[in-house]
Amino acid sequence: MRLSRLLWMVVLFSCAGASLAQAYPDRPLRLIVPFGAGGNSDFAARQIGKNLGEALGQTVVVENRGGAGGVLGVKEMLGYPADGYTLLLGTVGTQIVNPLLYKSLPYDPDKQLAPVGLATNTPSVLVVRASLPVRSLDELVAYARARPGVLNYGAAGTLHLGMETLKASYGLDIVKVPYKGSGESVTAVAGGQIDVLMDSSQVVGPQVAAGKLRALAVMSDQPLASVPGVPTTAQLGVPDLKAGNWTALYVAAGTPAAIQETLSRALQKVVASAELKARLAEYGTQLYKGSPEEYRTFIAADKAKVRRLVEIAGLQAQ
Repeated sequence: MRLSRLLWMVVLFSCAGASLAQAYPDRPLRLIVPFGAGGNSDFAARQIGKNLGEALGQTVVVENRGGAGGVLGVKEMLGYPADGYTLLLGTVGTQIVNPLLYKSLPYDPDKQLAPVGLATNTPSVLVVRASLPVRSLDELVAYARARPGVLNYGAAGTLHLGMETLKASYGLDIVKVPYKGSGESVTAVAGGQIDVLMDSSQVVGPQVAAGKLRALAVMSDQPLASVPGVPTTAQLGVPDLKAGNWTALYVAAGTPAAIQETLSRALQKVVASAELKARLAEYGTQLYKGSPEEYRTFIAADKAKVRRLVEIAGLQAQ
């Protein structure tokens, strides 16, 4: 009798899970971007969110919650129920860099967030204000070395890691100026308030095309069609000098497995879209494919890589 009851309970829970998956989603979803509007993460979220909504048959509303390097947005997301209706667009900053740089982080990305899957990858582009008299990476290095502490750079969220790695690699003294989002920092560089920036071509490309910024290097092995003619760090002889930002979708840990599976299938459909791939390539962004299991393999390797970059840059936990 006891065994029979247990078998019935298993059947009932299985049916309940299947019913939950069939009913979900029955209302719009919220996608929280833990950075300000106008940046690469915001752009990726709006592209992925639109297509994810179509795959799920519901609207996905993107909400920007910038501040504290992404910490505030993650905290807000975790304040909602673990029911699959609130998603987070996490980045290398929120998932890896913040835990390395903050001694007291109010969230644990490994325990409190469950990955739906990888979404995008965007190499960074090194740019300077158009009035700065440098036209190459070598010239920027020479100019900065001759003027320690004079130049400054814009830093939004954890995008400063690439610049700090550049500084450490060449022994440069360039002052960090923090901004809430990429939109603010690129406006500051284009307006001449700061000197240097490292961000996505989606953010800096229009200003480069308008002649307000000068692109010096793509921080990757592969050139970007979105900034034609700009050499890669590999072409410049410094292949280890790379920087960029990946994004992935997350739900709160504890979200029913059936809902996580529904979201994962929808995301895999989105990142397999040839149309979306071509559209994002125009802005220097690539689509990632991968299940939650493949994500875990990916992030383990990326954690080791980022930890080395943090050591190279000499950054200390705060």
